[in-house]
Amino acid sequence: MKLFYFILALSFSTFGFSQKSIDLANVYWRTSPANSIEGSDLKRNFNMYVADAKLPIVLSDDNVAIVGLEYQQNDISYADSDWKDYFRYQFASSTLQLGLEHKWNDRSKMLFMTMGRLNTDYGNLNSNHFQLGGLFLGTTEKNENFSWKYGCYYNGEFFGPMVVPLFGFDWKISDKWRLKTVIPVNLELAYQPVDHLRAGLRFDGVNGSFRSALASFNQDMYIDKADNNIWLFGEKKLGKFLWIHAKAGHSILRKYRFYQDNEKLALKIGPVNILDDRSTSFSLIENGWSFELRLIFRMPLT
Repeated sequence: MKLFYFILALSFSTFGFSQKSIDLANVYWRTSPANSIEGSDLKRNFNMYVADAKLPIVLSDDNVAIVGLEYQQNDISYADSDWKDYFRYQFASSTLQLGLEHKWNDRSKMLFMTMGRLNTDYGNLNSNHFQLGGLFLGTTEKNENFSWKYGCYYNGEFFGPMVVPLFGFDWKISDKWRLKTVIPVNLELAYQPVDHLRAGLRFDGVNGSFRSALASFNQDMYIDKADNNIWLFGEKKLGKFLWIHAKAGHSILRKYRFYQDNEKLALKIGPVNILDDRSTSFSLIENGWSFELRLIFRMPLT
């Protein structure tokens, strides 16, 4: 299953219809401390630092161009009590997004997006560290309280091509409750008692790959990252456009595994691997608790 942060933002904040706001920029830190290591008594810490921004450019009443940038840095480390045994590994992703949202009529619109990524640990950096992908995501409004979402995502991962069919909805249950999902990517049940405060339950799933050139392996490798989490979250408005968002949750089926560059699968469709004969490898970290703190630049649309 592929969770990509840009889709998380756009699937919950696309333009037009009854949407009241859009998140134009995020800066956040996620940490998962003291995670178990398979076959060891040591614990590893995971930290992720992310900044993203997107710029909508209104071309006409029916067309909005979108330019987006995202940088993500991942850091996995551990140390024993006297710091004699220490490990730290970093890998990053830099993404450029170019897209167009077209409004077909008063009820339907479609987002078309292309994405180029540099996913690497910056060891032996070359053109093989780049990925290309794209998506289309449609929205059809049934009424002012309910809209359907549907589409497909593709990315050329280092483990092979990945295709993710997308289907979901945005349901305003009442003035205070809202349920939103794009399966298999995310789900959010939110309670908003007042305009400046929200809280709720959320699922996010992430799968991606990063080139690696650890000297100890003496060969080209890649990391297959799968990190799914169930969260409790809350957010509060701090100013006209600034919100603070905090989450606490636990991972599900989390794996950070190294594979040799020539170990691939034929195709990945959503969470299903097709003709995957890769060797079994240990995960850098196991399941554990995660915490996140985020600042959001949110622009009202009404």
